[in-house]
Amino acid sequence: MTGSRLPDPAASRAVLVGVSQYTEMQANRQLPAVENNLQGLASLMCDPRIWGLATEHCVVLHQPESADAVITALRTAAQEATAALLFYYAGHGLIDPLIDEELYLALPGSREPAGTHLALAYRHVRAELQRAAVVPQKAVLLDCCWSGKVLKGGTTMGADDLAAIAAVNGTAVLTACASTAKALSPVGEPYTAFTGALAQTLDQGLPEGPREFDVSTLHQILQHRLGGQNRPLPQFGTSGSGSGIVLGRNVAWRDKKRPAGLHTAPAQLAPAVTELPPTVGGTKRLLQDLLRSGRYKEAYELRLCLAEAGYTDVTRDLVAQLRREGSYRSAAELERAAAGSEAAQHLLRQLRQGSPGDA
Repeated sequence: MTGSRLPDPAASRAVLVGVSQYTEMQANRQLPAVENNLQGLASLMCDPRIWGLATEHCVVLHQPESADAVITALRTAAQEATAALLFYYAGHGLIDPLIDEELYLALPGSREPAGTHLALAYRHVRAELQRAAVVPQKAVLLDCCWSGKVLKGGTTMGADDLAAIAAVNGTAVLTACASTAKALSPVGEPYTAFTGALAQTLDQGLPEGPREFDVSTLHQILQHRLGGQNRPLPQFGTSGSGSGIVLGRNVAWRDKKRPAGLHTAPAQLAPAVTELPPTVGGTKRLLQDLLRSGRYKEAYELRLCLAEAGYTDVTRDLVAQLRREGSYRSAAELERAAAGSEAAQHLLRQLRQGSPGDA
């Protein structure tokens, strides 16, 4: 078993910022769920099962008075941290195309439109991360509209691209949506969409998942969960080794002495997929329902069944999943073997038994 990659909680710091009430905005622009975001995420970050930050090392700023209050807290945390630094913001994201293409993080006194001068420019957050050169791992989570703007258009970026915009090596940035999209706070739900999915993943874990959740893996999980609900898709960018920054243990992980991965197959099908719908359309709807409800193990098992039945599009999905999990040899073998061939059937049977070729 490999050692833990979780940053030392005693040498790590987190700054969680959120605005739920805006004095200069209308009632329908208030975000009551943000307060729950902050309380829930702080509890998870301090939970010894997940990360174990000391309460005093997880600073929560709800309704910060000014941009200076945020930057001062972030600067202090950066000066104290020697292992990892996490910055989180939830609230309204503001833009003003007449001024620039930057993202601004709305503060309690910010207004719309033309109110970016009353908000915190993200470039100031980025500057503090750049100053924290001694901190090897830095992560940014932005739960606001237009948040993908910090990733040059809201797509997953490579090291050179993100370094150009963030200028911080060893940084991972996970945003709630693309640069042209709005984040979502569903009416009647206790959390915003992005933070709710993140909190659920950290709190409940994923039995089929890896031992620890790095930012890249969390991005994949949130893409599945939110995409299946037709909600804004989170975006991810990294520089240097940023994609491997671990934000918590997988509380549902069980060591079965096999390669960790999002979709490691069990020996037998779960009850939910032992009987397939009679039509192709019905089967695909079942697959989407399983993904939408976060039942990734059963979705994987269903894909194995479909691949064994000769569905080439499903086989391609399996190849992509195996590669994401690091099972490159199995992926290559399955890709070479035509769906329905004897070689493919043999490999799929191995996967069904939980013994991929890379084991």
